[in-house]
Amino acid sequence: MPVAIITGASKGLGRALAEALAARGWDLVLDARTAQVLKETAAAVAEHGTRVEALAGDVTDAAHRGALVAAARRLG
Repeated sequence: MPVAIITGASKGLGRALAEALAARGWDLVLDARTAQVLKETAAAVAEHGTRVEALAGDVTDAAHRGALVAAARRLG
């Protein structure tokens, strides 16, 4: 399966992109700053049967970006 990292995934365009890719079978690493909303989005996206990892944080933080890449590597 292809893997995508989606930032800003908890709402708006990011969430729409996550839903669309999951519906097409993509595995996803989701990022947003608000953990609770991101958790809800991840649960909804996972209903498509794809693997989803959700990591709350700020993409301006190098360590967080590294964690996103590491999560994508674990998925594929």
